[in-house]
Amino acid sequence: MKKISLKTIYLVALSAVFSVSFLMFVVFDLQSQQKQTEAAMLEEARTFAREMDAVWQFMDNSQTVINTAVDGSYEFKGLHCSKVGKSVGALFSKGSDYTIRYTNFNPRNVQDEPDGFEAKALESFNADSSITEHYEVADFQGAERFRYAQALEVDKSCLECHGEPAGEIDITGKAKEGWTLDSVGGAISIVIPLDQQQQAVRDNVVRDVVYFLLITLLIGAVVYAVTTVFVFRPLNCMKLAFAEMGEGRLAVSLDDANAAKEISRLIERFNSTAAELHAIYGHLEEQVESRTDDLRKANTALERQRDTLEHLNTELAKETQFKSDLLSMVNHELRTPLTSIITFAQISREACPPDRESERHSWEEIEKNSQILLAMINDMLDIARSDAGSIRTACEPMDLGDIVCAVKGTMTPLAQKYSVAFCTQVSSDVPLVNGDFEKTQRMLENLASNAIKFTPDGGTVELSINVDESDGSVRMRMADDGIGIAPEDQERIFERFFQVDSTSTRKYNGSGLGLALVREYAAVQGFSVSVESELGRGSIFVISIPSGLIVG
Repeated sequence: MKKISLKTIYLVALSAVFSVSFLMFVVFDLQSQQKQTEAAMLEEARTFAREMDAVWQFMDNSQTVINTAVDGSYEFKGLHCSKVGKSVGALFSKGSDYTIRYTNFNPRNVQDEPDGFEAKALESFNADSSITEHYEVADFQGAERFRYAQALEVDKSCLECHGEPAGEIDITGKAKEGWTLDSVGGAISIVIPLDQQQQAVRDNVVRDVVYFLLITLLIGAVVYAVTTVFVFRPLNCMKLAFAEMGEGRLAVSLDDANAAKEISRLIERFNSTAAELHAIYGHLEEQVESRTDDLRKANTALERQRDTLEHLNTELAKETQFKSDLLSMVNHELRTPLTSIITFAQISREACPPDRESERHSWEEIEKNSQILLAMINDMLDIARSDAGSIRTACEPMDLGDIVCAVKGTMTPLAQKYSVAFCTQVSSDVPLVNGDFEKTQRMLENLASNAIKFTPDGGTVELSINVDESDGSVRMRMADDGIGIAPEDQERIFERFFQVDSTSTRKYNGSGLGLALVREYAAVQGFSVSVESELGRGSIFVISIPSGLIVG
C-alpha cells in the first residue's frame, strides 16, 4: 500500500463502490419492473374475467326475456349463458394474441378440454374452495405467456342444465353433470401476451440505468474535483515543500487558503515545524562543533582508559598464571614428600611387632591424616586445572559395581574411625555406562567423605545404585542420617570454599572443595547432581547418569 498513491486508492475505491452499487441497482430495478409488470398483467386478467362474468350474468338474467314468445309462452331459443360466454371470448380473441376460453374436466365440448396449466388450476380449485384464481408465466402454443385462470361459481340458474340428477337430459339436449351449489363450474382461462410488457420492462430498465449512470458520474466528478482541489493539491504542495527541506532549504512556508479544515491544520503544523527547524539549524553548526570537540576529548579519555585497562588485564593475567603455576608447583612439591610419608608409614605399620599396638596405632594415624592431606592437595590441583580449562575426561565403559567396591575400600577405614556404619548396595540390573572411572570414583569418595564427616557417632551412610524406571537413567544415591542442610544452603554447598557453619558437630575441618569438584566432574561427564535434605534428618545426594550414556 505504501507504493500506491492516494489518488489511485481513491479512484479504485470509488470504482469498486460504483460497480457494486450499479449491479445492485440493476438487479433491484429489474426485479421491481418485473413485479410491477406481473401485477399489471394480473390486474388486466382480472378485469377481463370480471367483464366476461358480467356478460355471463347478463345472459343469465335475460334468459326469461329471450326464451318467452310473443304470446307469452316459453320457447327455448338455444342462446344460453355458456354459449354466449364462449362466443364473446372467441370474438374477443380473434385477430389478437389474447385468448379467453372456458374449460372444465369432462366438458360437453371437446374443444374445452383443459391443457396442463388449466388442469393444474382446476385441481387446486376442486381441492380447496378458498382458492379462486391461479396465474403464472407458462407455455401456451409454444410461446411464453402470462396465464390466468379463475374458478366459476355454481348458482341456482346453473343447476337447471348441470344439476341433479346426473345423467338427466336438460333443455339443451345434454346430460346433466349432477352439480351442486358447492361444485366448481369450471374455470375461465385468459392468456395475455408478454411481448409488449417485456419490451416495456427493458425500456424502463435501460432508462433507469442511464439515469443512474448520469447521476453517479456527476456525483463522482464533483467528489473528485472537490477532493483534488481541497486535498490532493495541498498534499502535493506539501510533498514539494518536504523535498525542499530534504535539500536543506528550511525557509519554507505553505499557503492554506484552498485547503480543507483538516489539511489546513496539517499545513499549520508543517509551517510551525519548518520555522522551528530553521531556527534550530541556525545554531546547529556551532552546537555540532562544540559536541564534536567534546566527543574528541571523550574519545581521547576512552583511549587512555582502554590502554590502562589492557595493561591491567595483562598484569592480572600474569598474576593469575603465576598463582596457578605457584599453586600447581606447591601442590606437586607437597605430593612428593606426602607420598613418601604415606609409604614409610605403611611400611612402618606393617613392620611393627604385634606387642607394640600403640606404635602401630601411631603409624596408622600418620597414614590416615597423610591420605586426607593428599586428597585435599588433589582437590586443589583439580580446581587449578578447572580454572585453567585443562580438565580432561575419559569416555569409556565402566562397571559401577567396581567403582563402589573401590569407594567402599577407601571409605570403610574412615567410617570405622568415626564409628559410622558405611554400607553399599548395587542393583543387579545396573548396566555399564560411559564415563571416567577415576573421576566418578572421586565424586563418590567426596560425597562419602562429607557424609561421614557430618554424621554423628553410631549413624549410617549408605551408597546405593539403581535404575530409575521412569526415564531409564542410572542413579547413584548417597544417603546419611547426619545433621542435614538448611534449605538456603542447599545450592551454596556446591560453591568453592563454602562450608556450612556447624562447629558443634563437625569432626574436622575441610577445604570446602569436595562438593564443588563433584558438580564439575558431573558436568564434564554429562551427569547431574541434586540434593535433598532437612535439618536434623540427614541428606541424600543423587548423581544421575542419563540413559543416553548407557552402554548398548
